[in-house]
Amino acid sequence: MSHPLVIANWKMNIPSGGISGWIQNEMISNNDEVDFENKSSYFNFMGIAPPISHLTELKNLFNFGFLGVQDISQYYDGAKTGDISADMVIEKGCSFSILGHSERREFYNETNSIVSEKLRICLEKDIMPVVCIGESLEDYNAGKTLDILQMQLKEIFTSISTKKTATVAYEPVWAIGSGKTPSSDEVNNIHQHIKDIVQSIADIESINIIYGGSVNCENAKSFFQQSNIDGALIGGASLDGKDFLGIYNDFMETL
Repeated sequence: MSHPLVIANWKMNIPSGGISGWIQNEMISNNDEVDFENKSSYFNFMGIAPPISHLTELKNLFNFGFLGVQDISQYYDGAKTGDISADMVIEKGCSFSILGHSERREFYNETNSIVSEKLRICLEKDIMPVVCIGESLEDYNAGKTLDILQMQLKEIFTSISTKKTATVAYEPVWAIGSGKTPSSDEVNNIHQHIKDIVQSIADIESINIIYGGSVNCENAKSFFQQSNIDGALIGGASLDGKDFLGIYNDFMETL
């Protein structure tokens, strides 16, 4: 998998109608313009990261797009209670993993060093990494966004050498769940900065940069129309199947 993605990150939530309701009642029934029976290739840019307890159910019901997980262990195996290894993720049929989400950093004290270890394992195991970075509101207001992102990227990507593709999700911490976002032009410029940094410090085949942080039906198209925004990582809006597919349709119109 080496292309842009629009990813649903359900976090520790299940859609109110359950997974079958999310697919059938919200996505399919409310979107006449999409032929679900004959356009499976249409969903080649869609990824879903549910709670791991629902991966099997989603895999059985959702036969298009890509499945992923919201985190992965920095260890291969062993006595690591609660961790989920790369091999376990592969066994579940997942092809990508979110890494370093700000909520993992805040609640579980994950560092850039830990995220870097997870990145190396993902690349080794052919799991596409979706590496989250972003600045706080204090840093944003102080004009330190680019400095913070550069520091994070250097600590995560330095010495990475691979002929594979990685994805970086720029998620300003202050925008997640707040309803506030930077302008699409601002995000576009930041994404170019991110791409330049990664290419200067890592020997990597290619890099996709997606945006996350209060992406919704009203603002998604403005982000997708920008040249340096390769997709989105969507939280709350992805729990409504109709809204999520609407966002995805906006993305497909820009390809």
